[in-house]
Amino acid sequence: MRSRILWVDDEIEHLEPQVLHLADRGFEVLPARHPSEALQILQQQNVDLLIVDEHMPGMEGIELARQIKRSHPYLPVIMVTKDEEERLMEAAVGVDIADFLIKPVKPQQLLSTCKRLLAGSALQRQEASEGYQREFRRLSTQIAFGPSLEEWWQVYKDLVHWDIALERTGAAELQDILEGQKAEANLMFSRFFTENYLEWVNSTDRPALSPDVLPRYFLPHIGTRGGEPTVLALIDGMRYDQWKVLESLLAPYYDTVEERLFFSILPTATQYARNSLFSGLFPSDIAQRFPRYWADDDEEGGKNLFEEEFFNDLLHRYKMPVKVGYVKVLRPEEGKTLLQQLPQLLRQNEVVLLIFNFLDLMAHTRVQMNVLKELAANDTALRATTRAWLETSAFLQVLKQLPQYTSQVFLTTDHGFVQVRRPVRVLGDRETTTNLRYKQGRNLNYDRGEKGVFHIRKPSEARLPRATASSTYLFACEDHFLVYPTNYNEYVRLYRDSYQHGGVSLEEIVVPFVRLEVKK
Repeated sequence: MRSRILWVDDEIEHLEPQVLHLADRGFEVLPARHPSEALQILQQQNVDLLIVDEHMPGMEGIELARQIKRSHPYLPVIMVTKDEEERLMEAAVGVDIADFLIKPVKPQQLLSTCKRLLAGSALQRQEASEGYQREFRRLSTQIAFGPSLEEWWQVYKDLVHWDIALERTGAAELQDILEGQKAEANLMFSRFFTENYLEWVNSTDRPALSPDVLPRYFLPHIGTRGGEPTVLALIDGMRYDQWKVLESLLAPYYDTVEERLFFSILPTATQYARNSLFSGLFPSDIAQRFPRYWADDDEEGGKNLFEEEFFNDLLHRYKMPVKVGYVKVLRPEEGKTLLQQLPQLLRQNEVVLLIFNFLDLMAHTRVQMNVLKELAANDTALRATTRAWLETSAFLQVLKQLPQYTSQVFLTTDHGFVQVRRPVRVLGDRETTTNLRYKQGRNLNYDRGEKGVFHIRKPSEARLPRATASSTYLFACEDHFLVYPTNYNEYVRLYRDSYQHGGVSLEEIVVPFVRLEVKK
């Protein structure tokens, strides 16, 4: 179907060469000499694009565009003008003018602009499809031959990039191919990670793990911006693809000047990964140094109540005596309170830590809420739900306010989560933990031929605390989840396709640490 363009200009007869040029390229052009004529045409016919002259007798082009936008809010508008005055540009922003053309209008420039506005989405979909098909073989070869440590960062970034890009194509067959490629990548990554993890945690020459992140990437920036506070915001359970959603929302306010990936420690669960991140210590070291603060899986009480104390101890060990402000947001009303207290918080402290818990809560709640299951049925829907929350969240409002007080902001997370599909039967005693992606307990039994698990029989080798002398840890890899034989089918039905964390997968393990600079 030919795209229909309404062109409004009181001297439209002088634009016949441009009109014919568009017609020769397959567009239908409806000319109008007066704004009233244009409004009448819009009542009678559907139009895909409006071109309007800035100055016309009876009504300015901006006013005509404003009137038309009231009844046709999604109609793209091109303004034709003799100059680019700031006044006009400011007015055009309010009216949502899509583009400007400067007189005299050049046919090729006109054609290019019309194609971009009318066929831009289709062209982007085509480019994404063709781009992924070109990259498919390279990624498959790289995954099959086992990427190096640094290459794994890029492989995961590439997979997330194409996952997001292919959302817009509607090409189900390509998305299915990508899902298969992601599954193969998770298989190879799980092998790579489990083969190296015990060596890494006991070596100083290792990739950045949770306890390394703040000493390497955050502490060196404290106090480097004069009297500005240094702000770190942590979103609990933020995957790398969710960060890319957030990055697009922050683009008008911040530039991403550093984007680092690091490995969350095992278990990729909040009480282990987040406490490790804020303390700069592995869990066994935290339990030994802070016996009053550490709670094992089987103990009562909160497991993440002392992040501020852990961070202050980290600063003490690095001889950095700075005043720290700390706020954790668990409920919407706490976000509103933070917005009110933010100016005072930033003025009174040299370092400000902000923790937001929604994304991890959303993943857990999804199992109990059928509506949320539908809203976050897969990774594409999960990103859409993430965007919907972020756009109206106190978290985004806080980030919009921070440029008034500081020129840089740090963002990170403790772990990600993965959609689980394949159950693994596990037996254990009554003290065995209930998490679906990892188990801690005595006498953990499972099919020894099962490739989807990682068993750490000596927790001290992974620098993990031990609830009892004979406790071991079992981790699910890829998209597996650990289920007891009792009521097995019921639990499989309940938890299959749910989002979980605690185990070994790209989505859980590989997470971002980002430094943002306020746009000038």
